[in-house]
Amino acid sequence: MRRIWLMIFLIGGLTSLLSFGFIAYSAAYYDERVLPGVQVGEVPVGGMTRNELTNFLQSVGDRLVGNGLRFRFQAGAEPKTFFLSPVVVNEGTAIDLMAIDVEKGVEQLLAYGKEGGYWSRVTAPIRSRLTRPSITLKSVMIDSPRILHELQEELALYEEPVREATIQITALEPLDYRRVFAAPGRVFHYDQVIRELQEAWSRLESAEVFLAPQTVAPRIRDADLEAILPRLPKVFEGGGLGIAYKGPVTRQTHEWTITPSRLADWVTIQNINGTFAFGLDEGAVKRYLGTVVSPIVGIESRDAKFAIDEATGKVVEFQGSRPGREVDTTATYEALNDIILQRARHDEGVGSTASLLVKSIEPNLTTGEVNNLGITEVLGTGHSNFRGSPANRVKNILHAARKLNGVLIKPGEEFSALKYTEPFTKDGGYLPELVIKGDELKPEIGGGLCQIGTTLFRMAMNGGMPITERRNHSLVVSYYNDLENGLPGTDATIYEPAPDFRFQNDTGQAILIQTEANEKTGDLFFTLWGASDGRKGWFEAPKVKRWIEHGETKTVPTTKLPVGEKKCQKPFRGAEASFTYRRLLPGGESEDQVFASYYRPLPEICLVGVEEAIP
Repeated sequence: MRRIWLMIFLIGGLTSLLSFGFIAYSAAYYDERVLPGVQVGEVPVGGMTRNELTNFLQSVGDRLVGNGLRFRFQAGAEPKTFFLSPVVVNEGTAIDLMAIDVEKGVEQLLAYGKEGGYWSRVTAPIRSRLTRPSITLKSVMIDSPRILHELQEELALYEEPVREATIQITALEPLDYRRVFAAPGRVFHYDQVIRELQEAWSRLESAEVFLAPQTVAPRIRDADLEAILPRLPKVFEGGGLGIAYKGPVTRQTHEWTITPSRLADWVTIQNINGTFAFGLDEGAVKRYLGTVVSPIVGIESRDAKFAIDEATGKVVEFQGSRPGREVDTTATYEALNDIILQRARHDEGVGSTASLLVKSIEPNLTTGEVNNLGITEVLGTGHSNFRGSPANRVKNILHAARKLNGVLIKPGEEFSALKYTEPFTKDGGYLPELVIKGDELKPEIGGGLCQIGTTLFRMAMNGGMPITERRNHSLVVSYYNDLENGLPGTDATIYEPAPDFRFQNDTGQAILIQTEANEKTGDLFFTLWGASDGRKGWFEAPKVKRWIEHGETKTVPTTKLPVGEKKCQKPFRGAEASFTYRRLLPGGESEDQVFASYYRPLPEICLVGVEEAIP
């Protein structure tokens, strides 16, 4: 009998040991794989290795981009559709409105279910196989402001804005006005659009969103206006408004007068903690401060800069730093608005002049900080070529290069390409180009910025700087191909507000950027100056692992071109490329960093004019 129990005990122990061994082996097997049974939405990804998962997410991302973003909405009795491509392409720039960050997605999926203690991690494959969890990707990147801007432009014709109860002043002496009665509006709500787009892609599904118009009640009703109308004459009894400012250095006084007629254009009705009163339209006041007052009072801050002659190594140009000053439009508006609110509430003790409020802007680098910098030699140079670019793209490149010329980067500072080249507006010196957006051609500012990012990237690597942020262009564009072998891989894209290109100045001393652009040859050189600490940096020519064909032409019908007219965006074949960046550090140790880039394929997209459908 004892033998039987002993055999049972041994068999049980051996079975337990084998079972535990199998469980432990299974857990080890899935260390570098997605747990079994895991799905993204309804798409199975369980068991995939890092490489398999990377290729899979890249492929799905390309499919989602190719399918585009589709919106349906009701315009009266007629259903309508609107198509928007998730990538907007102009000459040399691709702007991703939506994209999957493949690297982050891979890390999320490989890490899923493997947190917790030892026993939890060991048994994770069993639990996952039994429960078959469905998860969503957290790595969907979406440019909400641009998508909403495109939608609002498209749907503006089909909306009836809500009408608030207000007045339009028609005369001041005697005071007369016309009442505008409140009326509900019929508008589309966009707040759910971004959420639905993101949710669809996070489940690896194509995005199609239905926008339903909704009725919106006015916030200011006729009765609210009726209650405060008797106070309207008090708003003008004190006359216009004054703005006063005394310069802190020159002690010169500046004054601006807001006439009663201008005040009449600005008067609006405000809800202050549940009580209605007459106040000033914030947008109108701030526009006045920006266009009339700021040019007189505002001073742009200026960093200390200097230029060095490459042949002699001597300073040939110096610019001292200067603190800046800008009008605090919000605080000044509130001061002016408060005067009108007080007039509308009280009969006595109300003023008529507000002080202009300003903010000081300190330069990034002061004159005192650039003295005795010890900048003596070239650390590295970046080179790219923009020959054949359209006129506006060339002007954008030259403008950004001028802004970067002479920039000094402090010890320990993380250089940001966006910081030193913004704002990317017409007022900021940049020019637009026509691009295909959805089913029409529209101007887009920003052509040429990736030329800047690419040249800075190559300069920083040749200078041995640690790269802290870099994203490759999403398409293979010839302007950014490597100059040694003509292949893609050594580019860096920048676009406001992201992505940015950044590197760290870890040399312990200030470094200087000098730029040179040859408009005739298209050569762009960025040179990094400093004092060498013995480091060296260089990068190998990129290699293309595979090319990806772009597929068939996509045709988008549009009523915004003449019938039969065709406008096409050229196709781009995709690629997987990589190269190695090598740094030899001051202590003699070396450091290699592999930059892998995926460029998506994009078919030719053609807009073709069609007739408006008759309902």
